[in-house]
Amino acid sequence: MRKLVLLSILAIVLFSCSREKKNFTVEIRVDGAGNEMIYLAQRTLTGTVVVDSAVPDKSGKYVVKGYTQQPDFYVLYHIPRNYINLIIHPGDDFKVLTSAAEFDLNYLIEGSKDSRLIQKMVNMQRRTLEKITEISDQFEKAQGSPDFQKIRTEVDSTYERIFNEHKQFSIQVIRENPESLATLMALYQQLGRNTPVFDFKKDLSWYETVDSNLSKVYPNSQAVIDLDRKVHELRDVVKFEPGSPAPDLSLPDSTGASRKLSSLRGKKVLLVFWASWSSRSVDLLQQLATLTKKSSGKVELYQVSLDKTRESWLSRVNIVKSSGIHVSDLKYWDSPVVDTYHIQKLPVLYLLDENGKIVSKDFDINLLPELIK
Repeated sequence: MRKLVLLSILAIVLFSCSREKKNFTVEIRVDGAGNEMIYLAQRTLTGTVVVDSAVPDKSGKYVVKGYTQQPDFYVLYHIPRNYINLIIHPGDDFKVLTSAAEFDLNYLIEGSKDSRLIQKMVNMQRRTLEKITEISDQFEKAQGSPDFQKIRTEVDSTYERIFNEHKQFSIQVIRENPESLATLMALYQQLGRNTPVFDFKKDLSWYETVDSNLSKVYPNSQAVIDLDRKVHELRDVVKFEPGSPAPDLSLPDSTGASRKLSSLRGKKVLLVFWASWSSRSVDLLQQLATLTKKSSGKVELYQVSLDKTRESWLSRVNIVKSSGIHVSDLKYWDSPVVDTYHIQKLPVLYLLDENGKIVSKDFDINLLPELIK
């Protein structure tokens, strides 16, 4: 019993010591703050967690402290959502100078290179958004004007220039600071609710650059691990965007002979994933049978069935009388093609050009004649 009590006391002492462990300090001076509380919170993938808070001492100085094993993202605030973004390293001891009236708008950081870099990006983003607001107001005022089309063209051109200038600034940040977590913030910037600075479809290489740089330096950072996961997901998504080469397939036809998708290079190809047990798939094949007769010679069909049995597969093909190449490994959803093409539903359509590159995906089948003319 006594041993159990001693162990309990030891656990409490160790817990208390761990809570007291500090390895960074941030000093804050806020003009006009009065006795308002200042909070320091750590950013996580799911939100923010307060790690310390403080009231000013007699000289008006705040001091917040904490412990981190590696550089990480933090926010400083006195009113929720009025954040000063920081990157704090183990051993950091730096200052933040601001005012209560412009807490997160006009501040100065002394002694933290990464946090100053974030401040530089935040200021640039604010200036860019002000420029966008200005031309948006110009666009609204021009509504109904005889020169509206001319003004609209000018506004569009100005917006594109402003956006590209901001993007080039962000690219420069990434290039010049390869080992800074601030490059993550540069990568994730938004210029409006649905306007990312970096579009993953067009700018995957920049996602990969930041991921490669930071994974080497901060392999245990949750933010970096999350970026690495996203990059792998984005590669799979981009792989099936128009202009990307379609992954090759090699499956047996009704005679057991292997038929390669790449054997159709030099021709436009309609790649179809379907199954006899899917009524929507069967309806699609019936439409294809009619459309392809009218478009004879303009497109080749490569039709992959996710069926279980040879009988159900071939009987449906015979009923529908769909021409072209029919293949199946009869492995149902366990077929490797499901993972290769990330198939989650049936039917799925891809139109490939003569070089085997994706032209379109999941389009309205009635548009086929227009797409292949």
